[in-house]
Amino acid sequence: MKQKESLVSEVGCLRGDLQQVREDRDRQLLQVQALTAEVVKYKEWTGKYVAELDHLTLKSNDLEARCSSQSEQIRTLRDQLSVADKKLQMTDLSAMETRTVFEEQTKLIDDLQSRLAIAEVKINEGEELRRKLHNTILELKGNIRVFCRVRPLLSDEDLGKEPKVYSYPTTAETLGRGIDVIQNGQKSYFTFDKVFMPDAAQENVFVEISQLVQSALDGYKVCIFAYGQTGSGKTYTMMGRPGSSTEKGLIPRSLEQIFQTRQSLQSQGWKYEMQVSMLEIYNETIRDLLSTSQSCSDVSRTESGVAGKQYAIKHDANGNTHVSDLTIVDVRSSREVSFLLDQAARSRSVGKTQMNEQSSRSHFVFTLRISGANESTEQQVQGVLNLIDLAGSERLSKSGATGDRLKETQAINKSLSSLSDVIFALAKKEDHVPFRNSKLTYLLQPCLGGDSKTLMFVNVSPEPSSVGESLCSLRFAARVNACEIGIPRRQTNVRPSDSRLSYG
Repeated sequence: MKQKESLVSEVGCLRGDLQQVREDRDRQLLQVQALTAEVVKYKEWTGKYVAELDHLTLKSNDLEARCSSQSEQIRTLRDQLSVADKKLQMTDLSAMETRTVFEEQTKLIDDLQSRLAIAEVKINEGEELRRKLHNTILELKGNIRVFCRVRPLLSDEDLGKEPKVYSYPTTAETLGRGIDVIQNGQKSYFTFDKVFMPDAAQENVFVEISQLVQSALDGYKVCIFAYGQTGSGKTYTMMGRPGSSTEKGLIPRSLEQIFQTRQSLQSQGWKYEMQVSMLEIYNETIRDLLSTSQSCSDVSRTESGVAGKQYAIKHDANGNTHVSDLTIVDVRSSREVSFLLDQAARSRSVGKTQMNEQSSRSHFVFTLRISGANESTEQQVQGVLNLIDLAGSERLSKSGATGDRLKETQAINKSLSSLSDVIFALAKKEDHVPFRNSKLTYLLQPCLGGDSKTLMFVNVSPEPSSVGESLCSLRFAARVNACEIGIPRRQTNVRPSDSRLSYG
């Protein structure tokens, strides 16, 4: 019994232990399940962390590569910076050297410019002295001075494709004085006192004759005339372009200079009286361009060949020329003379030919008589300024002249031919000079054969088609340049007798 009870008690203990074990087992199973859930959760986290770790590893590797590359770039840039620093240092040294050289060159340029300015002044003074000495030599020799001018191109003229017919030598002996002409492959050489190329401005042309114009105030007879074929620019040279202040011709510029000089000489005690006359020689007939009584019928009679009012040319013992009944106007300013010039231009004979739309059909003669007296020295001077625009020569075959125009052309060519005869006779120093063969040469006798300071402008056209006429003009001008007409004589201490009838 006791054994049974012991067994029962033992079984009960074992059952208790078993229950305890079961409870422990269940508790441990719960723990295992909880741990298994945690393990699963940890595995999930581990997977995420591994993926993130891989990503971070890749990113780290990429950053390390970039860092290595940038480190290499930094080393390269440092090397380049070092090289640039060396170059900069060298550049700074070079810049300093360049600046030094520049400053030296600037000083040298300033010095050369200063020397150039001094040289230009000396050249101008030398040219002025040369011009004065040349003029003195010519006056002592008594030569007629000749200036050649090639007409400026007109707005509708283009010689770009045309062969050049003129060239200008640049040797020391002929610079500014020589002109070469090419015709049919043959070159002709000419040398004058001055040659003006087509680009010469009116002002530059006048500068060359300004001293000659001044001589009229000093008591000399001065004659300047323009010669050349029609359309060669004679009227442009003498009168200029109407309405243009920069293209005024020799006549208006001469008047401005004379009246300005007259004003400046008043402080030295000089007083001047001036008188103007203007005439034209049309068809060998003298016409008074300032006459207020000349009617249209007088003009038409002259143009048709019927004799109008007759004007006689006479020379006195003093070498002065008188034109009877010629209108003489007292003038006190260049403005008054400009008004008279406009009046004369409206009365002058012009016409259209195939060679020139506005061809001067007459010889125009402008005369300014100057009488001066100095109260302090009691000195008196009498000067005359004759400015002449000759009618243009034309070949009948080229002019297309018929009727009245033909008669005009024949009269013009005849008077110019008479001028040639006079020049040739003077050049050969013949005993008889045919001044009386035309009104023009008889009127110009004191200028060509007396004691006048005379200058001729030979005007030539730049057009290649006119080279034949230009050569004729230049050959004639060369003969004129060789003429000796006597030493100019200053007229002083002479009381004017009847200057209102005197031409020059």
